[in-house]
Amino acid sequence: MAIIIQTDHPDLLLDRIYEAIDNKQADKWSRTNDGRLTYGTLLWRNEAFFKPQIWVEESELRFGLIKRKDRKHVTIKLYTTFHAKLIEMLLSRFDSDFRSITATAAKAEPDQF
Repeated sequence: MAIIIQTDHPDLLLDRIYEAIDNKQADKWSRTNDGRLTYGTLLWRNEAFFKPQIWVEESELRFGLIKRKDRKHVTIKLYTTFHAKLIEMLLSRFDSDFRSITATAAKAEPDQF
């Protein structure tokens, strides 16, 4: 259930995403002190997180879904909302910074749930 972004500069794209979030220009996304992203509406905030990883050799920026520690599993609604909102934000703000986005249907690196 990872999001995999094909880009020539995964490190720069991640920096631009963080900058947009910090400047309140990335919809309702927020980030934690350790760089994880969460969807910032009251209903969804901190229900799950995306952990970014840069895969240099593959020219990929990956976001792995991480469930909240007290959750036993990730619901379909939670998975769908987080993936759809992150992909929507990436397409609307950073479409010129990558070639493609893939959302996996099964657990993939760097998912942690």
